[in-house]
Amino acid sequence: MDTDTLHHRDVTTLMEDDGNFDFLSRHPYLIVFVGQDSGNRYEIKQGTTTLGRSLEADITLNDKRISRIHCAVEWKGDKIFIEDRGSTNGTYVESKKVNRAHLRRGAPLQVGQSVMKVEFKNEAEIRLEDSLIKSASIDSLTGTFNRQFFMKRAAEEIAYARRHKKAVGFIMMDIDHFKQVNDTYGHQMGDSVLNQFATIVSQVKRTEDIFSRYGGEEFIIMPRGEIHKDGLYLQCERIRKAVEKFELHFGEEQVRITVSLGYYLREVDSPVALSLTGLIFEVDKALYLAKKRGRNRTETVL
Repeated sequence: MDTDTLHHRDVTTLMEDDGNFDFLSRHPYLIVFVGQDSGNRYEIKQGTTTLGRSLEADITLNDKRISRIHCAVEWKGDKIFIEDRGSTNGTYVESKKVNRAHLRRGAPLQVGQSVMKVEFKNEAEIRLEDSLIKSASIDSLTGTFNRQFFMKRAAEEIAYARRHKKAVGFIMMDIDHFKQVNDTYGHQMGDSVLNQFATIVSQVKRTEDIFSRYGGEEFIIMPRGEIHKDGLYLQCERIRKAVEKFELHFGEEQVRITVSLGYYLREVDSPVALSLTGLIFEVDKALYLAKKRGRNRTETVL
């Protein structure tokens, strides 16, 4: 079958080991398996797709050894090529430095400290992968991100903030006297309270912020974008007031809860080290302060 026919067929294709395509309903994706973006999957489009550290690249990779526009992947006819775009540290295919090369299915491509490969997947495979990723990253009870996924995302956000000299902040919250809910109404009611609490916070928080169950009745938010202390305080108070006025239901039972919140902002010029463990330690101190001073309040630490 000639190239013209290939372009007019409403199917995508699978590259065999010899570099040619077999006509199956599959599409090429770039899969990162080494580096800070490990596990990410990026769609390759017909034509040219650029890779780089810059947000102007079609695929932006979080790797300080990658140039702003490092290289380009070209899907042309029945082949995929990789072309270096004058990068500082070079583009490598199967451990060989290249200016332009045919990128075969499964061949390791290295840019900076990131290693990836081209794989071909159909819609069913993508749905299955997305389902598995979701089950591995979502807390099944509350529908929020789980702690493991949150820590990975937070580390990535901090790396970006460090490189671009951005402020970083966290909000940590704890449902007040949650043990009494379990003791009085039972654990099923407690589970329902956790679920409804997470729904309230999800509706009040900003869409772009990363929200996670941190453990038990503790939850954590990492606000994204431009942040400042006044803004974090107002976010905390919106959440606190929304929870305070909400009446939670479980069957015929009704219960009201309150929440204590701590927030912490690491300014760009702060002497405090910009590390995930250090930041969480500080916001945890702020939460402890809120509980110590009477609960149902917002506190921070200097």
